Amino acid sequence: MKKLLILLLSPFFGFAQLTLIDLKNMANQKADFSIDYIKQKGYSFRQERDILDGTKQLYYEKGKSSRTLVVLKVGPNSNNLISYVPETATNYNEILNSVKKDDFQLINTTSGEMDNCSEYQSKEYFTKLCEIQFPNQSEKSYNITFYRNGMDL
Repeated sequence: MKKLLILLLSPFFGFAQLTLIDLKNMANQKADFSIDYIKQKGYSFRQERDILDGTKQLYYEKGKSSRTLVVLKVGPNSNNLISYVPETATNYNEILNSVKKDDFQLINTTSGEMDNCSEYQSKEYFTKLCEIQFPNQSEKSYNITFYRNGMDL
């Protein structure tokens, strides 16, 4: 009974944060699968934007008071690029550590006034992980871009 209660309540206690496995699952599928997948994780549709290059961006958020966001950039053939804003440093670091342990190789790092980014690539995937420090904010923000190599967007 305890395990069932934990499973039912898990989306409300941060367990709905995405993992590297989640990002891979979404990158391997068409956009409609990814949309259903993140909805099952407790994310809600926020808005859609058409982009001049023929793609569209679909925004999903975890809740009005949450900073967690998933943006799917969807191409004409329904492939998708995932941009994920984890709410916590812990979630960001879990994904970063999973990338480092997996078959990914560091291919580039960049540093700007407000961000530090690392790009990793495997045979199948590309990911860019960024730590962002906005002026006048004590906490860092995070952004993870993830997609399948050779994706046509």
